[in-house]
Amino acid sequence: MKMLKFLKADFKAYKKEIKPSVFNISFTFMASAAFRAVILYRLSHYFDKKNKVVAILFEKTMHITTITWIGRRANISSGFVIRHIGGIVIGGKTKIGKNCEIRQGVTFGGNLGKTKYNTTQPIVGDNVLIGAGAKILGPIKIGDNCIIGANAVVVSDIPENSVAGGIPAKVLREVREGENPLLKTKIK
Repeated sequence: MKMLKFLKADFKAYKKEIKPSVFNISFTFMASAAFRAVILYRLSHYFDKKNKVVAILFEKTMHITTITWIGRRANISSGFVIRHIGGIVIGGKTKIGKNCEIRQGVTFGGNLGKTKYNTTQPIVGDNVLIGAGAKILGPIKIGDNCIIGANAVVVSDIPENSVAGGIPAKVLREVREGENPLLKTKIK
């Protein structure tokens, strides 16, 4: 099952944060509200096409217990990590690639007046690190291997291998080697 494969990759990404001597999935679920939010999102996403009532219950449980709302129809790939929980909103049509990490207060929202890339909400590439308080708004694309600075407001496309920040966010420079801890390979 695809959901179990994604959960395994998510769990592996969280494993780096906790001491190996006390690390297991049940401890992580109880101790980490962020991991709990990811699991509840995966369950709500899985049940969305099978049983909408169960999907909504998982979604509401996530919202109440973790102060995070991830739309059950959002498409989030494996290795997703929320570093610090609280105030996170991820719209229902958002697409997030593999091995992405977000911090507290991040919003992924749509722009109902605009449609681009056949969506009204953001598309985020692989290995993207998004700083605390960032707002990713509208039908935009953030390329692979990017870093979005804290409190940035992203309303236009960001090319791959970029560091972006500001209001509105602008590309500041290219990602330097070793700067993005999510990258598995070196940048040329």
